[in-house]
Amino acid sequence: MHQHKVLVEFKEAHIGYGSKIVVRGLSLTVEEGGLTVLLGPNGSGKSTIMKAIFGSARVIKGQLIVNGSVAYAPAELDGLVNLTVLETVKTARRGYRWVNDEEAKRALREIGIINLANSRLSELSTGQKRLTMIARAMASGADLILIDEPTANLDPGNRRRIIELILRLSKQGTVMVATHDVDIALAAKQVVMVKDGYVIGVGEPNQVVTEEKLTQLYGIRARLIKENNEEHVVFPLN
Repeated sequence: MHQHKVLVEFKEAHIGYGSKIVVRGLSLTVEEGGLTVLLGPNGSGKSTIMKAIFGSARVIKGQLIVNGSVAYAPAELDGLVNLTVLETVKTARRGYRWVNDEEAKRALREIGIINLANSRLSELSTGQKRLTMIARAMASGADLILIDEPTANLDPGNRRRIIELILRLSKQGTVMVATHDVDIALAAKQVVMVKDGYVIGVGEPNQVVTEEKLTQLYGIRARLIKENNEEHVVFPLN
């Protein structure tokens, strides 16, 4: 049997900022290929886990091993709003150098936003900004792409396009997403449920994304439904 390379391994890791611990006792392995989803409510510690992998959060206790290069597409932009889309993608690093024009344009074509290359980030919609940051991460050629809250505050059309893009990228390489969007988790290879800084479940979607676990995760009743051979989650009002 083919053994997949381990890209990320946490061993009983306590993660945070300075001396403040946000995530406690995390043990997690992320292998090469496919989609890993960190699923949980706002403030649960999902983004902190990804920032530890990227190097902007601290492993205070325990161990983190990263084998390979990592690119990060944040949920919010910081300090880039006056740049054009093309300039933004070119701020990514590819190994020891900056991404060049050709590599940036190739990523924009693959994402489907080459027509926005000369637009400024300040002129874009939220969905277009998210696509730009994913293109920036992709242009780096990193072994692992981290995407933070890709569907938050998006209309249904842009949400669907972002999910389809993530699934396409995960077939070509290794992607980790932090989200509270259960539909993304249902399409993942591995789901990590995070609540109040603790992991309450890890495994394949059919093992972890259950009505009982989702109810525990979000604190409201969850229902799994099947429609046209697709599984979805609803949170009934009564």
